[in-house]
Formats: sequence, C-alpha cells, structure tokens
Amino acid sequence: MVDTRASGSARHDEKDFTFHDVYARAVGFDTRKSQMRKIDGVTTWYSVVCNREGSKKSIEDDQANARSGFSIKRRRLSKRCGCKARISFKFFSEGGVPGYFVEELNEVHNHYMVESEHQHFMSLNRNLEDVHHQFILDCSKANIGPTLTFNDLKEILGSFHLVGCNVGDIRNASRDIKAYAHGIDVQMVLDDMAKKKEMSEAFTYEYERNYHIFGDIVAFDTTYNTNRYCMIFAPFTGKDNHGRPVTFAVGLVSNKKTGAFAWLFRLFVQCMGVAPKMIVTDQDLGMRSAIEEILVGTRHRWCMWHIMHKLANKVPSQLLRDEDFKKEFNACVWSDLLEPDEFEEEWNRVVERYGLEEHSWFKTLYEYRQLWIPAYFRDFPLGKMIRTTSISESEKAFIKFIESHATTLPNST
Repeated sequence: MVDTRASGSARHDEKDFTFHDVYARAVGFDTRKSQMRKIDGVTTWYSVVCNREGSKKSIEDDQANARSGFSIKRRRLSKRCGCKARISFKFFSEGGVPGYFVEELNEVHNHYMVESEHQHFMSLNRNLEDVHHQFILDCSKANIGPTLTFNDLKEILGSFHLVGCNVGDIRNASRDIKAYAHGIDVQMVLDDMAKKKEMSEAFTYEYERNYHIFGDIVAFDTTYNTNRYCMIFAPFTGKDNHGRPVTFAVGLVSNKKTGAFAWLFRLFVQCMGVAPKMIVTDQDLGMRSAIEEILVGTRHRWCMWHIMHKLANKVPSQLLRDEDFKKEFNACVWSDLLEPDEFEEEWNRVVERYGLEEHSWFKTLYEYRQLWIPAYFRDFPLGKMIRTTSISESEKAFIKFIESHATTLPNST
C-alpha cells in the first residue's frame, strides 16, 4: 500500500503530479485532470479527481440543452458514481525556492478498486507508443481494421495485457492518422513517388488530373437546394473514358441571378486554369447571361432531358396518347444525323401536321433551337459524351450517401 498523505507544509515539485498516477495505478483506479491554473507559464494550482467522479447526465439534461440550442451528444455507457476522491496541489515560493504543497487530499472512494487481473484495461495503463502507431499505420495501408489489428498485436506480443491498449485506442489512432492525411494524401503519394524516382532512374510514374483529361464537356446542374440555408448546390460534372461520372468541382450559391453564376464560373475557370469547351445546363436565362459574360469561348447547350421532361405538361393531353406524334417528334429532335436545314424542314412538318404552329412553347423552343438540337452541334465531336445534366443525378446520390446527417451545409434535397 502506498501512503500519499502529506501535511500542508510539505514541499513538493511537479513530479507529484505523476506520482499520484503511479499510486492510482498500483491501487486500482483511474484518474483525470479536473482543473488547472497557470500564470506566465507556471502551474499555480492543479487538481486531479477519480475517474468515477461526477454523475452521468440524464435524458432531461439533454432535452434542456436541446431547448437551449446545444447539440445532443451520443449517449454512452458511464461508470461515474459521484466518487469524491481527489487531490490538489498549490504552488508556493518560500525564500526564493519554488515548490508545491498538497492543498486537499481525499483518499476515500465509494466504489470497488479494479482487480489486478483487469488493471491492464485502465486508461492509466494504456499507452500507444511509436511502435503501436507504426503498426496501426501499416495495418491501415493493408486495409486491416482496428479489431484485426488488435488481435494481430495480441498474437505477436503473446497476451492481451501485454498489448498496452484496447480496440478503441487503435480505432481512435487510426481515425487521427486519417484526419491528419485528409486533403494531402494524394500529394503525399506523389511526393513518395518523386523520392523513389530520385533514388532510381529506372522507376517511373505518371498521374493525370481529371478535369484536364475529361473536362472538354461539363454538365452544370442547379436543381438541388440545401435543407437549412436554402442555398443552391451546383456540381460541375463530366464523364471519363469509361462513361462514368466525374465531379470536377462543386459550388454553393444563394440565388439563381446572373451575378451569382458569373462569380461561380469565374472562380471555376480560375481554379481549373482553362474554361471547358462546352457546358450543358438547364434553360435558366440568368445562367445563360453569365456564360456569355464569363465563358466567352465556351459552347452552351441546353439539357435535352429537361426540355423533353416538360413535354407532358406543355402539349395537349390527346397528343401525349398519340404514339405517332411521340415517335415523329423524338426522331426529329434527338437525331444527330440531320443537318440543320433538314431538321428545320422536319420540325415544320411535325408542328403543321399536329396543329402546333401557334403553340407558344414550341415557338420558343424553335427560336432557341441552336442551343439544344443535335443538328446544330454536328461540328462538335460528341460521341457518347454529355447531352443532358442527368449525369449529375448519380453524383447527387453519391454525395448524399457519404455525407454526415449532422452536416447541415451540404445536406441537399
């Protein structure tokens, strides 16, 4: 048994702070720092309490915090039982010699001590050394999770009590490593490749930037609104050489006015270094003005899907049930084999046959035909490239899948 009793006049130094941890480790209880005061870098008062001091907050406390605007933390198991055991040290200087004395000491616990066979689970006896961090990093590179990492350490060292940590410690360390590398992980890989290249002339590596490879045609979609701030979530999306969607950038704007879009397009070009050759958007007139102002050399194309989706609400209901009309109209607007004059002839034939010459929506579409009809883009090699902004739908689903429900800014609808 270690006796930590001290008189108020005894002189101590900062080693007493760690000595109390040694005492707690030997007896069988955990400690935590309660309070500390510093003046000009010198600790003037230091208080340590039993880890089971205090009590767990009740559901009523959480509800009161929620009503006050505070977020509710995840409820976890708690071993706090209101233990009053504590020790506090106070700084003093006598005759120019600094030191500490025990101002308060309470050794009485209201709970059982941890048995010796379980003491290796105490936080005081758990410590991740450099070798642990290196092993956790190696396991993370091999896609080995915390539980398997802990089991591997146990097998290597021989038993659980020799590991020096638990699964939670390994999980937290792995989280911290990933948080440290977040945002610079790609650059870390490139730096490592460059070092290997310096060491061996035979070693070679290549990398590419998505936008500069696949950014000739960009779909820009603004149909998503954020839940809390009512901002517009606008991704810039393209396709790679396998036809899969690639996100180049994402913007948030507060409205659909020309100034907001002009600001976003200007920053996009500034970040990417070059404007896209073609941009596919919906029929927003503010967006069109911003494109003409900022993306001067970029071809602008309206999304075919948005236009055809409105067909059901624009044409008379009897035409929607006419299969011949739907076949002829789709063959007219979707064909990329027609020349512009052939399209105009076919369009006039269809609208005259079905009595749509004076229909305002069809007249508007024909007036802006050069912005959406494939016949007017025959000089631009498209192949299987983007003709609609619907490619952004998969990107929206992906972002909603990976985003945290607690994150309010990018949470889109």
